[in-house]
Amino acid sequence: MKKIFIPLMFLILISNILNSEEQRKINSRDFAVLLSAETSENPPQIKIKWKNNELANKYQISRKSINDMYWGANATLDSGVTEYIDKNITPGVLYEYQVVALSKGSTGTDEMSFYGFGYILTGLNIKENDIQGDVLLLIDTTLKDNLKSEILRLKEDLRAEGWGIIEKYVPRTEKFNGKEVKKIKSIILDEYNNNKNLKSIFILGRVAVPYSGNMNPDGHPDHIGAWPSDFYYGYTIDEGFWTDNKINSTTASREENKNIPGDGKFDNSTQSIGSATLSVGRVDFYGMNIFEEKNGKSELDLLRNYLDKDHNYRNGEFEYINSGIIDDNFSASSYIEAFASSGWRNIAVLTSPESVKAADWFTTLSTESHLFAYGCGGGTYTSAGGIGKTEDFTNKNLNSVFTFLFGSYFGDWDSPNNFLRAPLASNPMSLISAWVGRPHWYFHHLAYGYSVGYSALISFNNSTLYKPNIVFTSQYPNGVVYTAGNQSMHTALMGDPTIKLNPAIVPSPINVSTYQQVDENERQFIKIKWDNPADNQNLKYNIYRSIDEFGIYEKINDNLISENEFIDNLNDGKFDRYDGDVFYMVRSVRKDTINSGIINNISRGEINKLYVTCVDENIDSKSNIKVNPNPANQNITIEFYLNSSGNTKIEIVDINGRVIYNLFEGFLSMGNQVASWNLRNESNSNVLSGIYFVRIVTPKQILVNQISIIN
Repeated sequence: MKKIFIPLMFLILISNILNSEEQRKINSRDFAVLLSAETSENPPQIKIKWKNNELANKYQISRKSINDMYWGANATLDSGVTEYIDKNITPGVLYEYQVVALSKGSTGTDEMSFYGFGYILTGLNIKENDIQGDVLLLIDTTLKDNLKSEILRLKEDLRAEGWGIIEKYVPRTEKFNGKEVKKIKSIILDEYNNNKNLKSIFILGRVAVPYSGNMNPDGHPDHIGAWPSDFYYGYTIDEGFWTDNKINSTTASREENKNIPGDGKFDNSTQSIGSATLSVGRVDFYGMNIFEEKNGKSELDLLRNYLDKDHNYRNGEFEYINSGIIDDNFSASSYIEAFASSGWRNIAVLTSPESVKAADWFTTLSTESHLFAYGCGGGTYTSAGGIGKTEDFTNKNLNSVFTFLFGSYFGDWDSPNNFLRAPLASNPMSLISAWVGRPHWYFHHLAYGYSVGYSALISFNNSTLYKPNIVFTSQYPNGVVYTAGNQSMHTALMGDPTIKLNPAIVPSPINVSTYQQVDENERQFIKIKWDNPADNQNLKYNIYRSIDEFGIYEKINDNLISENEFIDNLNDGKFDRYDGDVFYMVRSVRKDTINSGIINNISRGEINKLYVTCVDENIDSKSNIKVNPNPANQNITIEFYLNSSGNTKIEIVDINGRVIYNLFEGFLSMGNQVASWNLRNESNSNVLSGIYFVRIVTPKQILVNQISIIN
């Protein structure tokens, strides 16, 4: 088993710490402060709590709002204190807290040997995180027909969670091709420049892989050069910063890592050019041939299986414990970076400090379903010491959703049968995999409805705002922040970047229906109605509207709704001359207590659509249209009067506003008109008994009348 290279300075440091008689053996958990929070309204306050670390003699607490770039000092507390109450808060504002554990010095004095860190996101009366922005689906064009139904289902799932969807099919590119990389980037920039709502990129299939830099973040001399760099796609700044004329590196054992001028691989090793603005995630099983060799699963099979898992998780069809495990095979006495502290720090805050444990990887995850799993050990491209090898994922169960791994070589994820990509190909779960250790990642934003792509972007852009630890020596009395890999172009997210925590924890409303109606002043409005789900636990509701089936849905209610209906008066000017479908979405909201405080959790949306036409025009009453017989159990005659000539549409719609039969569409003259209907739908089947409507639409009129069918 190969170890990751650590500079001599840090080996000396940790040796000095451990030789102290007063210092017990340090482990990765010591570098993580395990946090939770409680909020209360009367009086308004936030209480931050943590698990005591016996090596700490002081704690420092800092705070900032979620969008601030600097921490404000709040308090320094003695070692016996395990909570901090902040009364200087503003309801509705999300705050991040940093809690630092200052360890005892090697001589028992105030000299500190290291700092451990914890981070939590919390706030009081925080609105539900319901509108995610747009996601760009970049899909291997060979999947367009082969995964047609699965991709449509994915779009429906994304829409239900507040995403707008932009779908682009791009050429399959199996081997590195710098020109194809540039073409993909051009597509992304075109979308971004025309749509500032774009937040994330989801790559599905074998889409061109960017390579960049001259780096070896795992420390191995035979692994220096360009690494796969998907976050290149997340930059929206001037492309001129991306050069390919400086690096000439050919010592890497893997051909793909070699980087020479003009080969299409970029020179940039770090993001010194600025911050990325778009999160990027990839599901790509090209080269994962071991799954076909061992269990007959082709690349297409693995993609389909991943999309099935994605759907099952989003819809609550995969059961798991809100907990996590840590399998740490790197000793903190040898690796001061304490890679597994990322696991302790993040899993504890997203579940609870009591819900994370040290455990063996496959022994545990083959029988227990956990939301999170972190594992690290000396690696190869296809294995991690103490965890397993790629082949294990072909024949052993993996019951975790978010998988974080670290070890040598396999962070270079574009290699064949790569260990980092293997969890995504496993069963029954695992949707996310990331190389977490160089750099450390920060996922605490997930608690308040942010996507894993947001956490990936924050972690990639992080310099020293979030810290894994600080170490102190006589050489560096002011401390050294070990930030290996920060802002490095190798950082990558394997999996769907739109995934969030517990998407199905709140039950969705059922039986959503929409009705187009007219008030006493002949003004048109839409009534949206729904039923409570069977598991109705103090739910309230939000209503959203869009004219684009897979676009952004805009919330149209000002306050949460307690009733089971809502009136949309269409009075915002957007529908003055609109003629077409309007889509309505209803989502449940429930106040839940989580480890980070109290959150307005929101359900997935249920959708219905309605055809709306020129709502500012005159809408005639039903006296201008006659149906005979009514009620009816056979053919009916429809008589009506048109006050002008023009294109006319005659439709039969059901009680939910769905068109079940297009009776006529064409030009009709002004005056009396007659039509007939045989009580059949578009499939030429007899309609069921119930209430229906005949709707006649012209540029100047909308005529509506009710029909009762008794079969």
